[in-house]
Amino acid sequence: MKQFGYHVPRTSAIKLAVACACFLGAAVVGEAARAKTCTVDLDEIQILRKEILDIARSNVHVDKDRAAAAKRKLGDVLNGGGAVDPNDFKGILSLKGKPSPAVVQDVLARMQNIIASCQ
Repeated sequence: MKQFGYHVPRTSAIKLAVACACFLGAAVVGEAARAKTCTVDLDEIQILRKEILDIARSNVHVDKDRAAAAKRKLGDVLNGGGAVDPNDFKGILSLKGKPSPAVVQDVLARMQNIIASCQ
């Protein structure tokens, strides 16, 4: 879907959540850093963050056993042993459904309004 010049994949709730979180963080921090003055309503950002996390939670399943195993392996690597194998992360996240396009468009529109207020 094209919304405000940013492409968000329709088929992946995981990509949507990551894209929104990265976009929101980069937009607010990046735009605020460039602007001489910028007023951002932190309550609105917290609400958007909660809505993005709700979208991800309702559309993504996390396999706790695989996540725990991957966490242990990462801990071992950080403590000086072995290497990280990307296959260790397969199957940790899986999709449960698709987010509502209306909800996604609403979140993106509100993020765009925050960014526009800082330009």
